[in-house]
Amino acid sequence: MVKIAVTGIGKERIAELALASGGGEVQVEIKTDLEAAFAVKAKQADYYIGACQSGAGGALGVATAILGSSDAVRLSGTGTLPDLEEVAQAVREGRHAFGIMHSHIESVVPVLVREMVEKSKTSGQV
Repeated sequence: MVKIAVTGIGKERIAELALASGGGEVQVEIKTDLEAAFAVKAKQADYYIGACQSGAGGALGVATAILGSSDAVRLSGTGTLPDLEEVAQAVREGRHAFGIMHSHIESVVPVLVREMVEKSKTSGQV
């Protein structure tokens, strides 16, 4: 079971999409950004997904501070379209905190969650 903590603008929609995309293999909790980052740090959640206006500051600032810049990645933002292969690659590389622009939730979250589930199945770990 992949445990995902979600936060930010549209967190309810992120949670809905994560559950729908996870094929029964995900557990999702809506949290504040601080709670979500600490849940990943304490291994109570496997992943953090945050959304804001830019995909960086509000979505990822606290996670970057708590988990470190090597574990957090901005997947989409203002003026850029998400590269869905880069989304999948971020999970494969072992990142655990993801920031996205709120208007990209619909396109990024399903790909991101499917890759999380696939990684957990193939590696036996997240």
